[in-house]
Amino acid sequence: MRGLLALAALFASLGGLPAAAQQVVTSAGPEKVSVTVYRAPNRDSDEAIDRGNPDGYALITETRTLTLPAGRTTIRFEGVAGNIFPESAIIGGLAQGVREKNLDADLLSARSLYDRALGRRVMIRRTNKATGKVSEEQATIRSGVDGAAVIQTGDGVEALQCTGLPETILYDGVPQGLAAKPTLSIEVDSAAASTSTITLSYLAGGFDWQADYVIRLLPGGARADIFAWVTLASSDVTSFAQAGTQVIAGKPNRESTTSFGDFGSGSLSLQCWPTGGGSPLISPPMAMAAPPPLPAPMMMRAEAMDDAASIIVTGTRKVAQEELGDFKLYRIADPVTVASKAQKQVGLLSSESVPVAIAYVSDVYENEVDDPIMTIRAKNRREAGLGLPLPAGQAAVFEATGGRPILVGESSTDDKAVGEDVEFKLGTSPSVSADADEVIRKGRRTGYRLTVTNANSWPIAYEAKFAPVDGRFTASAKLGKRDGKALWTVSVPANGTAMLDYTIIGQR
Repeated sequence: MRGLLALAALFASLGGLPAAAQQVVTSAGPEKVSVTVYRAPNRDSDEAIDRGNPDGYALITETRTLTLPAGRTTIRFEGVAGNIFPESAIIGGLAQGVREKNLDADLLSARSLYDRALGRRVMIRRTNKATGKVSEEQATIRSGVDGAAVIQTGDGVEALQCTGLPETILYDGVPQGLAAKPTLSIEVDSAAASTSTITLSYLAGGFDWQADYVIRLLPGGARADIFAWVTLASSDVTSFAQAGTQVIAGKPNRESTTSFGDFGSGSLSLQCWPTGGGSPLISPPMAMAAPPPLPAPMMMRAEAMDDAASIIVTGTRKVAQEELGDFKLYRIADPVTVASKAQKQVGLLSSESVPVAIAYVSDVYENEVDDPIMTIRAKNRREAGLGLPLPAGQAAVFEATGGRPILVGESSTDDKAVGEDVEFKLGTSPSVSADADEVIRKGRRTGYRLTVTNANSWPIAYEAKFAPVDGRFTASAKLGKRDGKALWTVSVPANGTAMLDYTIIGQR
């Protein structure tokens, strides 16, 4: 008996006995999901999110419950992000280790259906615009997904979309291997059957976020209502419903990585011949090899995907700020649906009657004076109505005129810690100008006069920041310091001027 068992084992090892069928367990979707969005690392604060191609990324953590049989099993995680970096996937809660990870990158779409139908028979449905009559005929696709859609019917070879009639391709089934959802699969060996609650965490591209500020100047210009939104963007094909959502301010060091599959390019754009015009019939039928057998009948219609992103604005939500190493984490209190190919805005900050100061600021180098920039400043302190680490983003500034808000200008700001000054630079004003003239030159001593003119009917605050120069720098008024530069601050009267004389000694 022992000899027979040994012989059977040897026979099985040589392939004489059939191997046990591979077991497959499918997880259709997560029970809970958390999405943490990181900003595009190379996007400046004055640049808007690229809606068509967000260049940030997200850390996605999903909770799923699995019931696994004993033995070797393939686990299919359906509904992961389409732009997943599969090499980053971490699975916690499994009693056994992971042998292998795979990403099923061929997603069901109009484009992939057409691509897989090359050389196969399909049905072409045409609708007569005049009569409304619908006709169908069998055809074979003879071209790839790029360029003209070449088909062969009983009348010959033609290019689709050349007849002027509405035309649709109908498929008899879904080719094997096309997944309806992005799917990550792993292979495990289980010593015994078990039910486990596991966490699946991974990085995915195609996400981004930024802060957007709306500033409403109150009458008098000394106070403003400041509102801030967190704008989330996703170009992924997967939506994450009711997700715990966080955003990270800062720039983590990250090397450029390309996601495994491009699940966002599923649209199909059918064209007539590039030269256009004429009858689509170009040749008689040709004898060709029979197409491969069709899968089980199931009529499907190829339609181009709508890649246009939508924008959703929610009501104000409470956002809590936390520390994360050297970065700032903003946790949105209520669950958020991070929708596929969409932008969403949730409230970050709402502060009324915040004290602000408006100044016109020029940079000066010797006798070269930049045009004054209208700048709005606020103290990021709790007693000043703010007191929250403010993430980088863009700002729109409004002022009421005739009872209606009018856009004054647009600006941007970098990340600002609590206690820092927040600045919004709006641009030049035709009512405020500055110029410097040379008034004396004697040896190595050169004197200049800076003149500021205010054409407004109210006084303004003006600042000049002097860049360091070769030689000794003196001025006719006491100067301060800002950003390592000498700073002149002055109040310029309504419809008046202000002047500063300064001298550079040792100038070459």
